[in-house]
Amino acid sequence: MGPVGEAFRLEFTAADPEAVRLLFDTIGARFSFQPSERGLSYREDRAGDEDVALARVEVIGSYSSWGDTQMFSVIDRTSGRCDWSTRTESGTGIGAPVLITPRSPTLFVVDSLQTSNVYLTEALVQDIAETVYGTENTPVTFASSHPATPRLGRYWSSLTRLAQESVDSGAFEAPLVRAGLTRHLGVALLECFPLTGDQELRTLSMAAQTRRYRIAKQFIDDHAHEPITVDDAARAANTPTPALAQAFRANHPHLLSPTEYLYRARLAGAHAELLNADPTAGHTVAGIATRWGFADPGRFAGAYRAAYGVPPSTTLYR
Repeated sequence: MGPVGEAFRLEFTAADPEAVRLLFDTIGARFSFQPSERGLSYREDRAGDEDVALARVEVIGSYSSWGDTQMFSVIDRTSGRCDWSTRTESGTGIGAPVLITPRSPTLFVVDSLQTSNVYLTEALVQDIAETVYGTENTPVTFASSHPATPRLGRYWSSLTRLAQESVDSGAFEAPLVRAGLTRHLGVALLECFPLTGDQELRTLSMAAQTRRYRIAKQFIDDHAHEPITVDDAARAANTPTPALAQAFRANHPHLLSPTEYLYRARLAGAHAELLNADPTAGHTVAGIATRWGFADPGRFAGAYRAAYGVPPSTTLYR
């Protein structure tokens, strides 16, 4: 995952099927809409960025719809009825989320429906899969639109509710919150719905990356005050440095690289020493910064203030 894009929020209400179709077309969902004689009232509240979108959809009336999408789309019904079918599967969409994969034509027959939907781009899901499973150039394909187990279906629904709560509270607009939720949703998609290929190999890869990450993280925590490098942490975890970087991407909650983690560990060490320092005994900001590997006092001061909200001298002379 790279830097997150700019957040957007969209509220849309329509009774014209053509207006709904045009809305879907702009977001890469090419669907027709055929309302019943009772007509159609469609309302959607959507939030997201260029990689992810969360949407609450409410439909009053009945309609049928046929088409495909450019994104991985998970439809999670909260009320009403939604019968669906692809070329190989079908279901009612009641009681469990349904995965619609890109370029997979799907028929929906809907009656007074409310759903909570998640949309993830192919590029994002592919990037997360390569990071988490350690695979490269292996396209992500799913064996079914149904969750792998009922328990995983319930987990997906609970994660969707958590994500929607972050939208309601406004927290979703914060890039770090959105990045974390996007990663969680991407990993959950890969784990909750059955992928094609060897599941045991994927599980072993995830376990190996988690082990490497934990060993290297503990090594950095224990030795940040010493002249270690990321390569030393990789050796401690018995893995090449590029593989360690991938393990950090797959496991660190804020997607820090090993280099960034080591930098923050040393900044935290300097902060702790400043808290316990005595300027009357000759302790200085520059001396403490140098001991923790920060050769440029100005850059150290800027990084410290960004992390702790005050200049390092304020901490020293508190």
